[in-house]
Amino acid sequence: MAIPLIVRLSRLVRRNALKKGLFGGNRVWLAIGAFVWGRKFVKKTFGRNEEYVTTETLTRGNAVRIEAIGPGPRREQRVTRRERRATRPERRAARRID
Repeated sequence: MAIPLIVRLSRLVRRNALKKGLFGGNRVWLAIGAFVWGRKFVKKTFGRNEEYVTTETLTRGNAVRIEAIGPGPRREQRVTRRERRATRPERRAARRID
């Protein structure tokens, strides 16, 4: 099975960045390597992470139901934003009194 072109190109770029940039001293390849690996690092560090809610062992006859709870309809989101904005002056006034 052939390796897709984009994968081959990314391997080539990473290899050249390591050889020519880090070990060879070429600043252009070093910058390319910093971009490639920096992007990957940032995505891995600050990207979405899975959240484990519970772990249970299933036995025969048990079932699992998995749901993803979304942010809700846009109308509800707009209403909650309006409510937050409406309470801002009250919160500011409460801070001044304290």
